[in-house]
Amino acid sequence: FYAGKRQKDRLADIVYFDNRGITPADGGDRFYTFQYFNHNLRKRSGDFVLGSFDYSHLFENGSKLSTSFLYEYTLLGGPTENDNLGFTDNNIIYQQEYNTNDNPLNGIRFQVDYAWKPFSFGQMETGYQYRNLDHKGDFVYERRNNATGDFELVPEFSSEVDLVRDLHSAYAQLTGEKDKWEYAAGIRMEGMDRTFDLRDKLGQVDTTYTYDYLKPFPSVSVQYTSENKTKLKAAYSKRVERTTTFKMNPFPEREHSETLEQGDPTLRPEFIDLFELGVIKNFTGGNSVYATAYYRDVKNLVNRVNTVYNDTILNRIYSNVGTSHSVGLEIGTQLKPTRNWSNFIGANLYSYSIDGAYDGRNVDSEAFVYSVNANSSYDFSDTASAQFTFNFISAQNTAQGEDSSFYSPNLSLRKTFFGDRLVATLQWQHIDMGLLKSNEQSITTFREGEFFTTTNYVYEVDVVLLNLSYTFNNNKNKAKFIDSEFGKREF
Repeated sequence: FYAGKRQKDRLADIVYFDNRGITPADGGDRFYTFQYFNHNLRKRSGDFVLGSFDYSHLFENGSKLSTSFLYEYTLLGGPTENDNLGFTDNNIIYQQEYNTNDNPLNGIRFQVDYAWKPFSFGQMETGYQYRNLDHKGDFVYERRNNATGDFELVPEFSSEVDLVRDLHSAYAQLTGEKDKWEYAAGIRMEGMDRTFDLRDKLGQVDTTYTYDYLKPFPSVSVQYTSENKTKLKAAYSKRVERTTTFKMNPFPEREHSETLEQGDPTLRPEFIDLFELGVIKNFTGGNSVYATAYYRDVKNLVNRVNTVYNDTILNRIYSNVGTSHSVGLEIGTQLKPTRNWSNFIGANLYSYSIDGAYDGRNVDSEAFVYSVNANSSYDFSDTASAQFTFNFISAQNTAQGEDSSFYSPNLSLRKTFFGDRLVATLQWQHIDMGLLKSNEQSITTFREGEFFTTTNYVYEVDVVLLNLSYTFNNNKNKAKFIDSEFGKREF
């Protein structure tokens, strides 16, 4: 059994110092200017209890039977506060809003797996898994009546939801090796039934949305190792990315003064096909180089898109926008100049396109995207080490615009004492020093003739963390830690 609490707060305090209106909209004259301060606090909490029972049995012929049962209860909650106040006098109240997010979930997972070796050329694995999610939500949206000071229900933004999702899956997989070849082939059949009940607080909306599928998810891979330690590999896999309940609730939540965030009750899961062809070359001394060419196809791609709510507020909606295609190349190398110094640098270069439609308009977007990841580790001694990491991604296209480039350098120092019982770690995250633009990204969306918005997200930089941990018993704990199957993802 395992229980705990999670909480994450996101605070966005913004001064709208030049909020203005012009008419006509294209190059017209200013007819008002309005300055105000927006306080937006979004709290997310999660109290959870997990319990699991696992059993395995090894038979005399070497085959193995494994079973597992997990139950999870998580109480997710808010709230979100949105205050539009005077600037510079914050005592002036233009608008105050408050919405709750009480949504408990119950989850069950049962699985059974059996592994045996009926053939000389490989091992077979088969299994079955059942997952059930029952996720309810009560979302109350209230706005302050400035005349009375009381908070009153806003029914068009308040809702009750109940999502029930049943998943049945069965799989079979063969793995083996012969001479210089390694191979694996398998298939998973998965069926999903999803029911999403949606109600408003006035009894005017009471709708049930259903969605189901039964699909095969095959996978196959083969690898050849030559005499000179070069490995050639080819692989194909199909998988599914299921959406969260939050992205399905169409009743909005005030994320900022200018943003209402909501979901799509008909949102479909993403189905992803991936083809890979690669080579790995190992050298002496721990050095290596690799390259992998790939093609990725994502059906029912989920993007965050915007529509106009009124002249100052946009609806931010999670919706299926079509199919994305990625054709790219991953390359990287591991370099170890000395016994104590290890380096890795890798790059991903790909062409990314989105084809589809949203809200009656075609989506046709294409761009070349690349990313770079690097780290360098140095061991000063058996008890002291340092590591530097750098992550970069270029500008990338979306269904309605572009996300700008983003990068983050980080440094970590680690020292152990008393036979590794005491561990001290000093981290310098998002190194900036006022000279760079670390941990910063602009997100731009637009629709011809309707809206244009760009937001520069400037997150915390030069974060210094000191962590001290002490182990009283160095004996390894053989107990298996329980991980959240449902609530962690919804949180």
